[in-house]
Amino acid sequence: MRECDRNHLACRFMLSHSQRLWAFGVVCVVVYVSLFLFTGVSAQVVVDDENDDAGVLAQLDDDEYFVRQAATRRLLTDETLTQEDLDRLFLASESLEQRHRLLRVARHHLLRRMIAQRFNGPADPGSMGLSHVVVHLPADEDGGEPRAGVMAALTLPGFPAYALLEPGDVIIEFDGQPIPGKMLGAAFPNMIRSRQAGQDIWLTVFRNGETERIRFRLGNGLALSEVYGTKSVALNEPYRQAWQTQRARMEGLVNDREEPDADATDSPAAPPQ
Repeated sequence: MRECDRNHLACRFMLSHSQRLWAFGVVCVVVYVSLFLFTGVSAQVVVDDENDDAGVLAQLDDDEYFVRQAATRRLLTDETLTQEDLDRLFLASESLEQRHRLLRVARHHLLRRMIAQRFNGPADPGSMGLSHVVVHLPADEDGGEPRAGVMAALTLPGFPAYALLEPGDVIIEFDGQPIPGKMLGAAFPNMIRSRQAGQDIWLTVFRNGETERIRFRLGNGLALSEVYGTKSVALNEPYRQAWQTQRARMEGLVNDREEPDADATDSPAAPPQ
């Protein structure tokens, strides 16, 4: 696998002015990790027929990490993607990298659909889907107020943080408001819970040396403890069983394709010519 899990604890950034990531250095990291959830607005990727499959699969196995990530994110954010689409792609896949990424996408959409069916109260508190670290930053060179950022440390399948953010992304604005320099770790989840499920917000995020604005539709805050529990990122039932069943079925598609034909292998050899 070319990807590895990100642990959600202490991190330290040293980013240059020339990269234009901050325009100032990061001095220290204040660690506070908490879980919170949100759902997002999807961006569609074209997976309409078998003619598209080769291009999608090639991107998922590209030599460049950023190409693979971008292709995976497009699939994760495409809420029109059906399980039949994913089955077809998985059956056509040739590498472990492709299958690993397609399984990630399938798990996310399965959980997302299950959550949407069960949690749809419009007055419920909003939520996100990640653990976070508060990163305190020094003041700008012009003497402005110190600021903070919220770094995504771990994202949870089934919630749009998993589709729209990557571990290491740093949120510097929440719905147009800068993250205050004196923010403590617990304050950011409180900001999320003060909004209602289904409400759209904008985040300004530093990613790969660039600033991006990302639109989110907040998820249902009541889903966290049912899907993942309060002290774990392991799936609870029935979500765990549903995913295990679907994963086994998808992997069976490839196994069936690669099984040798018994009739062909057991037939007698042709006589010498």
